[in-house]
Amino acid sequence: MVMQEVNLLEGLDPKVVDAISEITVEESHDEGSVLFERGEPALNFYILVKGSVELSIGEDGYVTHVVEKAGEAFGWSSLVDHHVFTASAVCAAPTKLQKISNKDLVRVFEKYPADGVIFYKRIAKIIGRRLATTYTFLLRTHGRTSRYLRRASSY
Repeated sequence: MVMQEVNLLEGLDPKVVDAISEITVEESHDEGSVLFERGEPALNFYILVKGSVELSIGEDGYVTHVVEKAGEAFGWSSLVDHHVFTASAVCAAPTKLQKISNKDLVRVFEKYPADGVIFYKRIAKIIGRRLATTYTFLLRTHGRTSRYLRRASSY
């Protein structure tokens, strides 16, 4: 995958995209390979090239998100000083991905701060979408709404 095709990098200065390409390591993993586990140090960020990765939480491994679109990013915990991953990532099929060290990426954006702002806004958008999906799931699963929201919607 050409880095310019990754949505997350769209609109960044070509010099920045090249700098990110230079710090990217391409990896291939078999189905069932564990990329990282919840609670492990979050040292790398990933971009899917092909395959499928399940992100899961909890003791039972509840799947919260499936990464399956080429160019989709995951491992955001490594980019926001969270220090540990909030979910586990397991390859659900033979998978090729690009791995980027969080320390190397920070160095790139220290050199190009305006592009770093664009990049981190896009990361925030990804996190926001996943959070909204989680909220929707929780509402459906538990069938509960705030008594205040119910009252307000009855007006």
